[in-house]
Amino acid sequence: MPFIFSLESLLRFRISQERAERLKLEAIVAEQSRIRAWIEDLAGAAIEAQAAFQQRLASGVTGADLQLELSRLANFDLARNQLRTRLAEAEQQRVTQAEAFVRARRNREILEELRRRKLREYRLHEARREQQDLDDLFLMRREEPA
Repeated sequence: MPFIFSLESLLRFRISQERAERLKLEAIVAEQSRIRAWIEDLAGAAIEAQAAFQQRLASGVTGADLQLELSRLANFDLARNQLRTRLAEAEQQRVTQAEAFVRARRNREILEELRRRKLREYRLHEARREQQDLDDLFLMRREEPA
């Protein structure tokens, strides 16, 4: 009789649940990476814009140019702050999702350990049954008249 784990469908569900939680976690980490790259790109663009303005400043600029540059710097700061806020939110999501992933993994591991234990018990029982059958066969042959 083959080994049948009565909770096999639940184990498969837990495996798929763990995989789904891992994929969600990976998506959040990827989003964090994108946001960090955007922050770096924005910082680079701000430095380039500031350097270009410094060159124009040396040749003389109007008050409107100064006002425009101050507005541009304020926009860079606003965008950077918004991205940092998004990054902080993504970090909180990552922490929450990491906890969900760990719970899902623990649930799967518990069922897998139960399955391994049941399989060991099954094999031990089968080995004992086979040994009992051999013992019975030996005794039957021994009792046969020669």
